[in-house]
Amino acid sequence: MREPVLVIMAAGMGSRFGGLKQIAPVDDQNQIIIDFSLYDAWKAGFRKVVFIIKKEIEADFREVIGDRMEKYFEVKYVFQEVDKVPEGYAVPEGRTKPWGTGHAIACARDAVDGPFAVLNADDYYGTAAMQTIFDFLKEERAANEHAMVGYNLINTVTESGYVSRGVCEVKDGYLQSVTERTHIEKRGEHAAYTEDGDNYLHLDGQTIVSMNLWGFQREILDQFVDRFPAFLDENLPKNPLKCEYFLPTVANAQLQEGLGTIRVLPTNDVWYGVTYAEDLQSVVDAVADMKAKKVYPEKLWMEPSAAYHFQLEGAPFSMERYGFGHINATYLLVTTTGRRYILQRISDAFDVEGLMANIAAVTKFTAERATDPRGAMTMVYTLDGKPYYTDETGHYRVYDFVEDSICLQAAETPEDFYESAVAFGAFQQLLNDFPAETLSEPIPNFHNTVDRYRIFHEALEKDVMGRAKDVQDEIAFVLAREEEAGTLQRMRESGELPLRVTHNDTKLNNVMLDAETRKALCVIDLDTVMPGLAAYDFGDSIRFGASTAAEDEKDLSKVKINLDLFRIYTRGFLSACKLTDREIETLHYGAKTMTLECGVRFLTDYLQGDHYFRIHRPEHNLDRCRTQFKLVAEMEQCWDEMAKIVKEEAGR
Repeated sequence: MREPVLVIMAAGMGSRFGGLKQIAPVDDQNQIIIDFSLYDAWKAGFRKVVFIIKKEIEADFREVIGDRMEKYFEVKYVFQEVDKVPEGYAVPEGRTKPWGTGHAIACARDAVDGPFAVLNADDYYGTAAMQTIFDFLKEERAANEHAMVGYNLINTVTESGYVSRGVCEVKDGYLQSVTERTHIEKRGEHAAYTEDGDNYLHLDGQTIVSMNLWGFQREILDQFVDRFPAFLDENLPKNPLKCEYFLPTVANAQLQEGLGTIRVLPTNDVWYGVTYAEDLQSVVDAVADMKAKKVYPEKLWMEPSAAYHFQLEGAPFSMERYGFGHINATYLLVTTTGRRYILQRISDAFDVEGLMANIAAVTKFTAERATDPRGAMTMVYTLDGKPYYTDETGHYRVYDFVEDSICLQAAETPEDFYESAVAFGAFQQLLNDFPAETLSEPIPNFHNTVDRYRIFHEALEKDVMGRAKDVQDEIAFVLAREEEAGTLQRMRESGELPLRVTHNDTKLNNVMLDAETRKALCVIDLDTVMPGLAAYDFGDSIRFGASTAAEDEKDLSKVKINLDLFRIYTRGFLSACKLTDREIETLHYGAKTMTLECGVRFLTDYLQGDHYFRIHRPEHNLDRCRTQFKLVAEMEQCWDEMAKIVKEEAGR
């Protein structure tokens, strides 16, 4: 698809108001008419904008409009100055008036790199009109095929006085000519124009008129430049101070000389503008009505602006913080079509390039294999086809919202826990053939228990907080299990266990369930996806899901391993994925190893001064490690039974 450019003629913008900063807003968000035109343009598909302005208003224009729009569009500026005349011509003494809309387009020739639409900065054109002109321009066409949006005259006049409009002659959907009528007044459902101020001629209200919303192929730009000298030759002698080179002049010449065609694209949209001070209230009322009808969101340009740089269905309509996550900032993004997305600002703690390369590869793989569209996360790519967008505020990504789903913070029934097992098992199965070794490690050595022990020994040796003397029982517990704790890592390194894609954050709130059936749909939050062992995900789920107490419970008598929940999870996990016999035999090792490893990490952080895990009381990490160690001890008491349960469920 070609990429049309939007050219906005704004050289005279603000002149009738005494400056850009004096332009009256049309809603309580301080948005002005051009905001609505630009929003409609973005919604239609325009991503490039060229503003034609005077150099003298550049600073104000950037402050009022341009700087904001650079967050949403690729923006260029063109300066239309009275001294921009062809070589050999001079500006008549006393001339300050710009040379007109045709001259404005000529000035923009070097800034436009494709088919382009043209409009006035201080006119409102309507959503349908903007979509119509974009759809025309995006299609491949001959260099001499152009278009104009045609309005019904009655939709473009004001009750407050007269207006100037290009009255069109149309035949078989094509423009034959356009005549500028500079004094048109409303007459009920019709209008009348005058050339001398005394005699008025009737104009039917359904007469097609131009509001300077044109669609041109880029080649016509040469015509705007090349015809300007002839205009000067003819008009400077007659009216040196006020003659204007109008855009319709060039359009008419194309038609009369048979150089091209101009298709008329009809619209029922209503024009709005503030030609007179009295017009403002009617525009304010119209905007309020359109907002009430959900044509526009309350605030057109929302933050974070990254939302406007993804391949969305429709334009952003609402955006608000969503969910309970503490790592990434998450937003629910709803577009004009009603489509919902999840937008996230990615935490600065991550290596975003490696992280997003992992997620892009995994989501593409799972989406192609999931039988239900909701069975895998679907990533939405940026406008230039990348998995994330970066601006001065950070890195952002977008996913499809999983519709008709729920996310639980804790299991409400054993069935919920079972379905979480099904979800993570299905995740394993979807990625069964994925080359796990191609993924990077967002957190190197995350479940390398041998390395976790190395770090523990370093912390113990340094004992920077002087706390080791008070935790001798905990230290002894860790050291007594060091050899066994490295079992899975050694099996991974030897190849005895196959390398798989693991999620590594298998909490229930990372599972989406069907809102009606509460059956597993998919897993979310793939920030810790990396190469690992199936036992890692299984074990971490048991660590927090089959424990009878909270992770930081002080009363250790409450900490047990719930074997019923262990069985339930094992059943759900194995029902959804196929593992090797050796992997199945090590699942209960995964439960013990992940619990021990987590306890070691809590104790290490306690010895180092509580820098990694967020704490809410002085010995919070110590309480956490004791809870994990108690759970490990409970597993050891039930070790044979756990192995038996795994074997039984694998044989079902």
